[in-house]
Amino acid sequence: MKIKEVNIKKIAEHCIENVFRTNTNSPGFVYLDFGENRTSSELRAIMVALKNELSVFTLRRFNKELSYHWLVRFDQQVSTPFHLDNAEDQSFLMLGYEPSAIESDLYIADYYKYANDHKEDSEEYLKNFTPVFKEDEAILTPYITKLASFDKHTYKIVLINNSNPKPTRETLGVFHKAKIVKPDLNKSRIVNSMIFNMLSKDNSIEDQKKEHAFLNTDIISK
Repeated sequence: MKIKEVNIKKIAEHCIENVFRTNTNSPGFVYLDFGENRTSSELRAIMVALKNELSVFTLRRFNKELSYHWLVRFDQQVSTPFHLDNAEDQSFLMLGYEPSAIESDLYIADYYKYANDHKEDSEEYLKNFTPVFKEDEAILTPYITKLASFDKHTYKIVLINNSNPKPTRETLGVFHKAKIVKPDLNKSRIVNSMIFNMLSKDNSIEDQKKEHAFLNTDIISK
């Protein structure tokens, strides 16, 4: 599919700078708004093209490729706590939002910056890190970003560093949280979701059939 007026290489460069971070000077995520004049199929094509361009970078920089952990489309109207999605230690979450009347917010929390700023607890916190934040969220307040202008009428992509803080870490992850302001099961809030792991070429598993299905499916999971 031809992706009109989208410079994938330029977008990938922006993602590399902000998402594939090795320190907390970068945010660990990017938010991209592609406006109203799109289609669901085109949004998914942009997602796939961006993932493939980013894999070129990781192969060159880390000698590792980006391999799909999952590709799915779902109707999400359930709020979540701050968390990492289940994947390999070095992984990245790409969310493609379709226009919806359901009002929602997305929040990012920089757990690594939080740990660095609490050095007396940092080593223990990272050693016992859990993918779901179960403490009082108030302590994360200085490290939380609410995505600005999360327009429910446009097609959007959010790319998030979903990595765990393991000793062999190569990039630094962040938590994410979704808040559904007012669910309405008579309407839809379609999210196109993919996670890709950064793995050595020997361990890389590319499933072109899954990618083809993701680009062409009309199925929405609940």
